[in-house]
Amino acid sequence: MKKGILIFAHNNRQIDYARMSLVTGSLAKKNLGVPVSLATDPSTVEWMRESNIFDKASEIFDHIIIVNRPQENNNRKFFDGKENFVAPFNNGNRSSVWEITPYEHTLLIDSDYFVLSDNLSKYWQVDADLLIGSGYNDIVGESRTGYLDRYISDTGVKMLWATTVMFKKTQSTKIFFELVQHIKDNYRHFADVYRFNPLMFRNDIAFSVARHIMYGFEQDAEYSLPPIFSVTDKDMLYDVDANKFTFLITPTMNDQYCITTVKDKDVHIMNKQSISRNFDKLMELV
Repeated sequence: MKKGILIFAHNNRQIDYARMSLVTGSLAKKNLGVPVSLATDPSTVEWMRESNIFDKASEIFDHIIIVNRPQENNNRKFFDGKENFVAPFNNGNRSSVWEITPYEHTLLIDSDYFVLSDNLSKYWQVDADLLIGSGYNDIVGESRTGYLDRYISDTGVKMLWATTVMFKKTQSTKIFFELVQHIKDNYRHFADVYRFNPLMFRNDIAFSVARHIMYGFEQDAEYSLPPIFSVTDKDMLYDVDANKFTFLITPTMNDQYCITTVKDKDVHIMNKQSISRNFDKLMELV
């Protein structure tokens, strides 16, 4: 069965997801040993050509798949340490992954998820059609993890993290992704039923609700991918050296940072601007 990785990247004026995906795709390809493809839109491809990274992208990616940019008004506040800005959050087309993937067995990862180990490789062998990140692990620990990092709302439905999703191209997963699209199309209705905040569409919530429905409105006992080890966007990637990432972390509510490192461990870096500042060093890893 042909295996591969797929990454979505849709640029906006503030965040260069395409450039970020070069690092993400290269590291995933290097450490998991399977091909990787990119799903993006015409304007992002045009920017890649203008910024002279398209040729590099063509080397890294097995396929560059052109899709329509999500059109919904899905804005969110992003942080860069203590600074913040509002930008579009163009993430509403993940449900199309079943249709567009060139692989029979696909690992879908976010463009800010950095694969620094081969840990995910063993999950290709799991006898399950669909695996999703089973939770959220903060770099500091539970002291910074809130209830809504674990559940979609006070209804108690467990939050799954669509940062990593692995699936086989079967009829059941086709139905699953169609259901994710249905939830997105009727997001306010499902927000009323499940009591979550409908103001910003989140794949994590849509995937969690779809999984809940698919398994008879109960917590399923199927295997999952590991919890997502994460660094928030109020923290900053400070330095990169030989698969070792150094972060400035805000562990408490005061204005003081502390420093910590991550080595040979997959990590979700939510501070997009700090990724961009370290792009050249990140590319040296690949």
